[in-house]
Amino acid sequence: MRKAILAGLLLIGLTAQGQTKQTIEVRPPLKIATLYRNSLELEHQAEVQLPAGTSRLLIANASRYLSRATEVEVRLGEGVEVLSVGEEVEDEEEAAAAPLTATNRASIDSLARGNDELARLDAELKALEEEKTMLMANRVLPSGTQANWSAELQKGATLLRTRLTAIQLEIRRLTVQQEAQKNLVRRMEQRNRPDEQVKPFYVMVRTRQAGTFPLRLRYAANRMTPWRPKLEIRADETGKTVQFVPSGQVYNKTGLDWNRVRVVLVNEVKEVDISKPAMEPWTLDSDGRDDHIGEGRVDAFVVKGTSAGRAVEASQGTRYEVPELVSLKAGESRRISLPVLTLPSRTEYLALPKLSEKVFRQAKVSGWEGLHLPDEAQVYYGGAYVGDAELEGRAYNDSLELSLGYDERIVVGRTKLEDYSRNVGSQKRKVHLTYELNVRNLRPEPVRIKVQDQVPVSSEKEIEVKLGDVSGAQVEERIGRLTWYLTLAPGASQRLKFSFEVEMPKDKEVNIIKHDIRIRSPKFR
Repeated sequence: MRKAILAGLLLIGLTAQGQTKQTIEVRPPLKIATLYRNSLELEHQAEVQLPAGTSRLLIANASRYLSRATEVEVRLGEGVEVLSVGEEVEDEEEAAAAPLTATNRASIDSLARGNDELARLDAELKALEEEKTMLMANRVLPSGTQANWSAELQKGATLLRTRLTAIQLEIRRLTVQQEAQKNLVRRMEQRNRPDEQVKPFYVMVRTRQAGTFPLRLRYAANRMTPWRPKLEIRADETGKTVQFVPSGQVYNKTGLDWNRVRVVLVNEVKEVDISKPAMEPWTLDSDGRDDHIGEGRVDAFVVKGTSAGRAVEASQGTRYEVPELVSLKAGESRRISLPVLTLPSRTEYLALPKLSEKVFRQAKVSGWEGLHLPDEAQVYYGGAYVGDAELEGRAYNDSLELSLGYDERIVVGRTKLEDYSRNVGSQKRKVHLTYELNVRNLRPEPVRIKVQDQVPVSSEKEIEVKLGDVSGAQVEERIGRLTWYLTLAPGASQRLKFSFEVEMPKDKEVNIIKHDIRIRSPKFR
């Protein structure tokens, strides 16, 4: 009696153990796609029914660009403990013995029936071919039938004519049916193959009691440039405001079709390495090598305004949630409009007579600090496209300068008035140069114009540059830049002169005048 009770308890324990561990296939739909400039994150959501005890969830529709299943964030709500996450079942024998899901069983049964039907068609075609071969082999009358050859010949001809016609028609019908069945079987085989776009993985969970639980899966996918920010800058002729019209070109690189997915665009590059950098020793040498850590040229980068800057309210964040749900096939792209931002501005004009006879129209925009600008923008002025402008937000502080093209109604010119040299003693030579700049306003309203030119800067103590009259220009001696700020009434003009002398040794060749200067898009900060 005692042995019977122990055996019964053991049987009950084994049965309970087999019922508490099972494989449940889950295909939680993709709900949220968060796109960074260099990567993306996906979130799947679903309601899952779980029995009490230990269960294995087969997540059958994660993106194949998921690097490792162990990096998936899994949430199932209260009452469910996540035991492990992995791409394969640890026990191979247990995996082979795992029960088929209803979806897989139906697909395998359909494929088996399709192959049976294809085999039947093949057998019928083979039988018809054999019958046709037999008939063709008996077209010759047997010997001894010459006396009654007419009747036998007539029977044979009738049989061949009627039966061969039926065989040919039946072969044709079965061949068409066979080809259709082959295509059907081929499609079913493709459906039963592992989906190359998805990466299944398993989640082991333990539930205190049966119920329905909210499943959330979140993971990163290794895909570069899932979206590109685009920007149009639109300025009207009043010059008081500038519109920033941003948009984003979104690429579905997840490998999964998007069906009403919430899309979030983040205008940032997501950093993977967040370790603290180490400050290396700053060494100086004179051998011309550039493999040491240094500051670089001190004039290679200049920030406009004070280093402290000023406190401003951010006009636009880096994160934007698209208000409507997005449906997009895998591999396709679409353009999504972002909110338009209007910022105050003032119009200024920049003249660089040494480099160009054109006057550059600029808008100085304030309140831009909250923007995360792309590298370039398409610029429109007065409703017309004027060109593309490169944007470098780091190079400004108090205001952002935007080029709005040229203004043909402001005329500038540059003329060399003096160019002579003379010896100074027996060892030195002196060169004297004088230039005149002419600016005229043909617009019907007053304009503010910034005019810039330059004088040479000496890099050797034996070469000395001395400034003469500069007509009240602001002088930046380190880089030799001259700047005038003019306000010209309608139809007014103004002349500006500046001169300088260069004293140098006679035995040195110094190229003071450079004739091959060209510019494409000047940008003075």
